[in-house]
Amino acid sequence: MEKLIKYINNYVSMEKEELEIVLSFFKEKKVSKDKFVIKKEQVVTDYYFVASGGLIIYDIIEEVQYTRYFAFENEFIADVAKIKKRERSGSYIRAIEDTELFSISFQDMEALYDKFPLWQKFGRLLWEDAFASVLYGIHNFQTLTAKERYLDLLKRSDLIFRVPLKDLSLFLGITPQSFSRIRKEISASKG
Repeated sequence: MEKLIKYINNYVSMEKEELEIVLSFFKEKKVSKDKFVIKKEQVVTDYYFVASGGLIIYDIIEEVQYTRYFAFENEFIADVAKIKKRERSGSYIRAIEDTELFSISFQDMEALYDKFPLWQKFGRLLWEDAFASVLYGIHNFQTLTAKERYLDLLKRSDLIFRVPLKDLSLFLGITPQSFSRIRKEISASKG
């Protein structure tokens, strides 16, 4: 719970009593590697804070996997497009490592927004950062080559060491074979 408290405090400084009330709505959940947090067609009800471990978010369309996102420590995630209306997910969220999560339901999040103005601010700032991250990813995907996207990812994250290479290649939008070739080119240029 300490990581969640620190994460919240990075955005807002709530009074101790208010923070304790907020934290009481979160439920701890441990998910073993390769187990699902959400499966396709499951009704989306919760937001998740990743305290430790990692998740992959992906779709399967006509038996082809499309990796959408990876979430690791100190990230809030949800199927935002589906949660508000309690719709069924079109995606899978699976642990790629043993993972510790704290979940909070959409209804509880909304009730806390109504009760605490600082929690509203927390939510706004959190989703502004998430939106900026999505825009950064879209911009990179549209303007950078696969090799440039990989190099950018190496600079910003330790993803390469934590994610199966097949999933990482799908996230970068290239085949595993092309990804292998790019990695060899980069290794050769450093040597």
